[in-house]
Parts: sequence; structure tokens; C-alpha cells
Amino acid sequence: MSWNERIKAAREAQKLTREQTVRKMRDYLPAGKTAAARTLVAWEQGDSEPKVTQAIALAQALGYHEVSELFSQADGPQLNRLGMDRLEEYRRLLLQSDEFREQPAVRRLRTLPVFLQPASAGTGQWLDDDLAEEMEVDDAVPARAEFGVRLAGDSMSPRFADGQIVWARKAEQAENGEIVLCVLNEQGYCKKLKYDADGVYLVSLNPAYEPIPVQENDEFRIAGVVVG
Repeated sequence: MSWNERIKAAREAQKLTREQTVRKMRDYLPAGKTAAARTLVAWEQGDSEPKVTQAIALAQALGYHEVSELFSQADGPQLNRLGMDRLEEYRRLLLQSDEFREQPAVRRLRTLPVFLQPASAGTGQWLDDDLAEEMEVDDAVPARAEFGVRLAGDSMSPRFADGQIVWARKAEQAENGEIVLCVLNEQGYCKKLKYDADGVYLVSLNPAYEPIPVQENDEFRIAGVVVG
């Protein structure tokens, strides 16, 4: 029996679903690590192999005291207890080396400007302001983001909350339905842009707010398109 077949057999012997198995695995994984049922499917089918920390967590979730008991057995001659102990010693030695030990993901940081004056997710506040502070952000902020603006108001809830920073790419034009940071008559807004036969409207995601029409004589420009 191959190692991937043994994983499936061990899981089914304990009457565990894949979802239940990965939930148990999370109890043994290092902080910040996780597992998904689709990953377990790939292991059981032999399409991919678990990393060291994943293999250890999987073995413990399936009731094995040593990871080698789950992954080292194969058809033909088997290791005795002394051999299994030596195998576990070798695993521990490998984990002491940076060359073989799984490394934590490196957080890539960059700085982006965040404008100090808020954009309105309500009745309109000043956005056209050069004052900004540099904020260090990680990969949680979309790579396309070029600047951030803090919202004031709840007109874009539930997607965006009062006080939340929205991230945008610089743009002077936007497609129908995109969420934009814009300036209307010297007031800054975060709204969904709507074009139709009747004209241009700034639409709130909160239905308690009426759409704001952009009149022909209004001063209107788009500053950016929201990306996250």
C-alpha cells in the first residue's frame, strides 16, 4: 500500500471526513499555518506531498505517534522498532537544518500613502488634499493598490465600514459599476459609479442613502478605483 493510499485508509478507518481531518490537523500545525480539504484530496490521490509540518500534523490527527509510521511503510520488508526509532532520529536531525526544515512564509512589506482627510461614505467630505502619511503594508493589501483613504460614514456598508481604509489604484476614468474615490464639487466620496440613460450617479451600497446625481455643470473627477 502506498503512502497516499494509507492516508485515505487511516482516515476512513477512523470514520473521519476530509473536513474533520483537516480541522484536527490545525490543532497540531504551527501558528499561522492551515490546511484545506482540497489539499488532503491531492495527497490521497498522490498528486502532491505534504510538507514536513503538514505530515507531522496529519499523522497526529490520524492517531499516529510518529510520522514515520504513516509515511515510511511500504509493501515488502518493514522496519522493526529499532529501525523506526532511527528513522525518527534522522527526521529530527533534518529538522535542525535550515536546508531541510520548512521555513515560515516571509512577509513582504511595502509603504503606501494614506491620505489624512477622509473620503465620505456618507454625505461628502474633502478628499482633494496632498497631506498623506506613509503606512507599511503587507501582502494583505492588493498589489495594484497605489494609495489609501480612510472612510467616514456608513453609506458603503456592509462592504466597507466607517473608519476603514480603502485601497485604490490611481485612475481618471472608471467602468460602470466600479467603486471609485472621486471629487464632486470639492467634496470627496467613495461610491459605486453608475452610468445609465439618465446620466451619471454616485451610488451607496447602503440602501438607506439615495444615489447622488452628477449634474452637467458639476465639477466632477475620479481620483482612483478601489481595489480592496
